[in-house]
Amino acid sequence: WTASSNASIAGYRVYYGVASGAYLQPKGSGIAAGRADAFVVTGLAADTRHYFAVTAFDAQGNESDYSAEASKVVQ
Repeated sequence: WTASSNASIAGYRVYYGVASGAYLQPKGSGIAAGRADAFVVTGLAADTRHYFAVTAFDAQGNESDYSAEASKVVQ
């Protein structure tokens, strides 16, 4: 993803699931990715399409809407 230039962004959270828009992590509980602009999710089921989205959050815990969704079939 493209990192935000907004200085108030404290970090990003990664969400994923096996159905579009249906992530396994509840909003606010995504995988912490720090301030990085990339993250590798491990342990995904093979031969299955996974859907991913990212949110940004600030120091007060305010979280953005989900990013545009990306998907990938894990081999």
